[in-house]
Amino acid sequence: MNLRTARHATAPAALAVALTLVLTACGDDSEPAGDSPAATETTDDTATDDATTDDTSGDDADDAGTPDPAATPEDLTAAALAAIATAEKEADGTAYAIDDPDRDATWEVDVAVSGRTVEVEVDIAGTKVVGTTDDDLDRDDRQALADAKISLSDAIERTMAQADGTFDDAELDEDDNRYRWSVSVERAPRDSIDYLVDLQTGKVTQERDDDNDDNNDDNNDD
Repeated sequence: MNLRTARHATAPAALAVALTLVLTACGDDSEPAGDSPAATETTDDTATDDATTDDTSGDDADDAGTPDPAATPEDLTAAALAAIATAEKEADGTAYAIDDPDRDATWEVDVAVSGRTVEVEVDIAGTKVVGTTDDDLDRDDRQALADAKISLSDAIERTMAQADGTFDDAELDEDDNRYRWSVSVERAPRDSIDYLVDLQTGKVTQERDDDNDDNNDDNNDD
């Protein structure tokens, strides 16, 4: 075989080797492109998880703003005593009346401060002041409070310790120039009993009121 024939014989072999190298290089470049969809899917899953976390925190915020009203008579009495303490601290005076939570779910506590009175509205839990209003206070009422040895809170506690029912309201009561605490206890809808508490001794007695008794009888007849 001459030299020219040998050269022609080796040319196809060299070309085949070159094509093999090119195809191998192209195959290596295509593999990274196949990894891209997987990376994209991972990113989407992370975004979904973040959105779920945000929704949960929103639910917690709504629950935190929901008030929890008193569930038992004992809880209601405790909330009333807490409201008195909160109101006295807010106005820096002596409480002499408290009304049960109204439609706005607030206690209304009257506090004597020097020559005036401050009505303090407290939330149903008895811990947060909602608002205040100033007014005048009768001189005789101020004197009765100054002479009293039993506080409004003491009168409520003494009454509820022996009464059967739910605390309703309490106030400084005057009858024939005699001052006492009057504590109202609700036994059933449209049926309540008033108790009188001596300002000096703390003795609790049930108030006798013929008018109230007549009204209760009429309601029972209905």
